[in-house]
Amino acid sequence: MKTHAYLLDIKEICMDKHLTVDEIFEKLKKKYPKIWRSTVYRNVEEMKEIGVLTKLTGIQDKALYEVTKENHIHLIDTKNKRVMDLYMDSINIPWVPHNFNIEYMNVDIYGKFS
Repeated sequence: MKTHAYLLDIKEICMDKHLTVDEIFEKLKKKYPKIWRSTVYRNVEEMKEIGVLTKLTGIQDKALYEVTKENHIHLIDTKNKRVMDLYMDSINIPWVPHNFNIEYMNVDIYGKFS
């Protein structure tokens, strides 16, 4: 990946958020008015490939991106199309044996808040 100043900015923009590339582009455009949308798409895709960003699909019409972080579960509100992260230290998974060490997981739970 070509190292560029955008990498740190994109990482900061996506920290603790789930954003589309268009949303990332709009935020970057405030700092870099001459940036091209295709540049943002390319940088985001390259950041996903090297593991800096994680891509979430099937939530909105467009993919969402977040900074790759420790294992967590996504609670996906299908009504409002919002994503909430639940971290391992805040949840108990009773069906996982106590002697099984989770190395990686990808769990998305879909539903609606009442």
